[in-house]
Amino acid sequence: MHTIQYGFQVGVADVDELLPQVSRALEKRTELLSRRRYPRLWERTDRLNPAAQGQRRRGRLRSRIMSAVCLLLGVFLFVPGAMAFHELTVPFFAGAAAIAMGVGGLWFNRKKRKNAFEKPAKKLLAGRASLEQGRYEVLFSAQEMTITDRAENKCEYIPYSDFECVIETEALFLLFFCARVSVLLKRDLCMGSEADFRSFLSEKTVLQAA
Repeated sequence: MHTIQYGFQVGVADVDELLPQVSRALEKRTELLSRRRYPRLWERTDRLNPAAQGQRRRGRLRSRIMSAVCLLLGVFLFVPGAMAFHELTVPFFAGAAAIAMGVGGLWFNRKKRKNAFEKPAKKLLAGRASLEQGRYEVLFSAQEMTITDRAENKCEYIPYSDFECVIETEALFLLFFCARVSVLLKRDLCMGSEADFRSFLSEKTVLQAA
């Protein structure tokens, strides 16, 4: 029997707490796959990325400033127009349009981009949260990972050669293997230390932080 070096007792997972981390980890894994498939494209992307980020930041700042200016000018035109509508009809409608443009621009800049990885992250965590506490145990020896279902007294053995990668976040490890993914919470580690386990994974497979 292989000597067990690290072990996890699968416990309860808080979906809301872990969702941002799992979403970020799934995005990181997608990037890793893309980098392996298109290394030359990513070399160019990495060279251009700092400049592109700077341009996006400057673009967002200019958009916010212009939206604020539109809003102020709109108020400046709208208020007198509302007070003397018959004499200042054009300024009234021009001011209303400028206010709408300013508010719309500021709202658009505040609105967060929809995260394409949030939906699969929710699905993954929902499955993880449905697991019965204490039913599963995940053990790591020098040769393989073992997933034990105590309720059915079954074991599954996964050699490290089947691992695609492991993504680490603040609170968990996401293990990708055999077209599957397993979520291990760091607080569920019951055998070995986190630092030693991290070094162990680095030797056995690709370990990346997200």
